[in-house]
Amino acid sequence: MAERPPSVTSVSKNRTWRGWLWDSADVSKEERRFLLKLDFTLLTFGTLGMLIKWIDTSNITNAFVSGMKEDLNLYQNQYNYVVLSWTIGYIIGQWPSNFILTRVPAHIFTFSLAGAKSYTHLLALRFVVGLFEAGYWPALYYILGSWYNKRELGKRNGILQSAVSIAPIFSGFLQAGIYNSLDGHLGLAGWRWLFIINGVISLPVAVLAFFFLPDTPGTAKPNWVFTAREVELAKERMARVGRTPEGKPYTLKTILGYLTSWKTLLFTLIFTMQPFGSQPATSFVFWLKAHNKKGKPPVYTIAQINEYPTIGNAFIAVYSLLTVWISDGPLKGRRWPTIIFGNLIAIVIFTLLVVTPVFGPFSHRAPLYIMSSIGGSAVPLTMAWMTELISDNAEQRAFTAAAMNTLQFTAGNRAAAVVAGLNIIVYIIIAVLAHREKLQKKRAGVLPPASPIDDPESSSIGEGSEKKVSLVQEQDHSCD
Repeated sequence: MAERPPSVTSVSKNRTWRGWLWDSADVSKEERRFLLKLDFTLLTFGTLGMLIKWIDTSNITNAFVSGMKEDLNLYQNQYNYVVLSWTIGYIIGQWPSNFILTRVPAHIFTFSLAGAKSYTHLLALRFVVGLFEAGYWPALYYILGSWYNKRELGKRNGILQSAVSIAPIFSGFLQAGIYNSLDGHLGLAGWRWLFIINGVISLPVAVLAFFFLPDTPGTAKPNWVFTAREVELAKERMARVGRTPEGKPYTLKTILGYLTSWKTLLFTLIFTMQPFGSQPATSFVFWLKAHNKKGKPPVYTIAQINEYPTIGNAFIAVYSLLTVWISDGPLKGRRWPTIIFGNLIAIVIFTLLVVTPVFGPFSHRAPLYIMSSIGGSAVPLTMAWMTELISDNAEQRAFTAAAMNTLQFTAGNRAAAVVAGLNIIVYIIIAVLAHREKLQKKRAGVLPPASPIDDPESSSIGEGSEKKVSLVQEQDHSCD
């Protein structure tokens, strides 16, 4: 006979300043130990994997401006076609790669890029890299949303997404260092060494992530990291916020239901438009390179062309982390205020980019490029909001996360300004519909129990919370 341990709830009457900084400070010892393990495994190795993935994604741009264009004779729209080939692979592999990626690591094909001898080789290899990288991003957001509650999720999503901003910084300085120290070594150009070194650093991270990244609470089994009690604790935590585990079958009827759900449609629409807002920032590196005219002394060195755009990545990483902390903390889990604020600022920046002379002084245009991704800082909060609004259907959450990452397009500064305005409208519609649905559920009496973030007086699960415990003893269960 095995007796199930009682569920114990700790109630914190007042949040401490430490809890605002990091939520686990205000929970019981047991839950704190559990969150520490979860952060060390899922958050740490998930973020490292995301960092490597986006280094692999962004290194093509650094290679292009560091000699690849000239070595492979890439002119007119050929660079855009190389990017498009990666995008096509990414779209095709979005759902199936969630299965393939667990067996074939994408770093193998990153090595191969160093051996590209022609434009055609490059197209094929970038397609394969996109194919095998496709499922990682939406899968990680889905897994994070399956373990963390509303008070915790925004910050973790923000840390994960910060890897997307940090990766180009790392890649930019890495390419600058490689170009200065390895260009010509063993007969290989500096841009080829970039792909080789990217492949080398990917391997250990991929191996560690394979062993440390956990399954979702609904499918996880006790192992050398998480005990049976901790798996049960994870399920209890998600049950308290109404987040259901996997278990519903995929049928044509259910998929059609997802495609007609306002939540799936509107969040996918947001991400369809979201890349418009990032396009001006990606133009920064090409703007710098365009100043260098053939036959004339360069205005910017290769190192400067690779390094200056990283200032924008650093700005967005810091700003994004600030917004997720504000959302999880003072805003008590509300996602829309900081999202809409960022898009309003983005409209101003994009408009200034349109009216500012393209080849004016560096001090006039460069700061606009640096801040132009501010609208994209909403990604982690948008993913958290989607997870929280589709808490009652795990399969729809996974489907929506993949759909959001599939349909993405880009355009110029004018379109970016218009789309930022459209984003605001869609976010407001989501907020209104979510509020209406909440009122309907409240009237129908089907809302889940208040989660810790919804009500500061509510509880979090754990054992032995000194000084501030309220014991809620569930009926003992036993099994043969």
